[in-house]
Amino acid sequence: MNLHTHTDFCDGKGSPEDFVKKAISLGFKYLGFSAHAPLPFRCDWSLSAERLDVYCDEISHLKAHYQKKIRILHGFEIDYLEGMGFPCLSEGAVCRADYLICSIHFLKTPQSAMTSPKFAEIDGTYAQFMLALKGHEYSLKKILSNYLSATEQMILTPLAAGMVKIIGHVDKIVLNAQQLPEFEGLSDWFYKELFNILLQHRDHYHSIEINTRALYKKGLSQPYPRYDLLELLAGQRIPLILNSDAHHPSELNAGYKETIERLESLTNVNSKNLNYKWLKK
Repeated sequence: MNLHTHTDFCDGKGSPEDFVKKAISLGFKYLGFSAHAPLPFRCDWSLSAERLDVYCDEISHLKAHYQKKIRILHGFEIDYLEGMGFPCLSEGAVCRADYLICSIHFLKTPQSAMTSPKFAEIDGTYAQFMLALKGHEYSLKKILSNYLSATEQMILTPLAAGMVKIIGHVDKIVLNAQQLPEFEGLSDWFYKELFNILLQHRDHYHSIEINTRALYKKGLSQPYPRYDLLELLAGQRIPLILNSDAHHPSELNAGYKETIERLESLTNVNSKNLNYKWLKK
C-alpha cells in the first residue's frame, strides 16, 4: 500500500497509469494519488488549478478501469499556510477527495503582515532553508518554534466533515535544520514538543505518516518522523501509515523493507498501528 504519490500532474515522473501498473506488479491492495494541491502563489511543483478537473477525471477513470485488480484512492497533498489555513480547500474538487495529506513546506516570515504574508520554503535546498532562517533572524530555535506552532495550527484546522486527514512528514524541517550544529542541542526539546502536540490533538487527525523518502532520496538514516518518535506514538496507540512519497513508479515501495524491519524491532510498534478502518470502507 502507498497513499503518497506524485505523478507528472505535479512534480513526479510517470503517468498515473504507470503508477497503477507498477503497484499491481508489487501486489499492492491500495494505491492513492496525492498530487500537490494548488497554492495561492507561483510554485513549480504543485498542480495548477487549471488542471484540477483533468487530474480528477484521470484518477476516476483509473479507479473504474482497475477496480478488479486494485483499490485506487483519490487524494491530494495540501499545504498549510499560517494565517491562510488550507487555501486549496476553496477548490471543490479538493474537498471531494477520498483523503488529504496535510503538510508544511513553507513558513511565514515573522516580519511579514498577515494582510500580505510572505512565505519561505523550509524543505527545499539548504540555500532556500537559509533564506527562511534569515527571516527568523538566523535563530534556529525561532524557526523550529514557528514550525511547531504551524504544525499545531495545521492539525487543529478542520477539514470537511468526514474527510480523512493524514499528517504528512511531520518533522520534515529536520532535513535542513540538522545540518546546523545548534540542532544537536535543540533536538530533544523539538521532538518532545512535537510529540506533545501530536498526542494532545490526536482526535483531530486520522493518522501520522511514516515517510520513507528521507531514506532513499534525502540521504537521512531515519524516515520522517524518526524512530524514537514513532515508538512513542505507537505506545499511545496513535495510528501510523507507511508511505514512500513516490515521485516515480520505481519508488512505490522504496525504503519499505528496511523501515518495516526496523519498526518490528521497536517495543511498541506492531501491525495494529498500521491498521486503518477508513481504508476498508
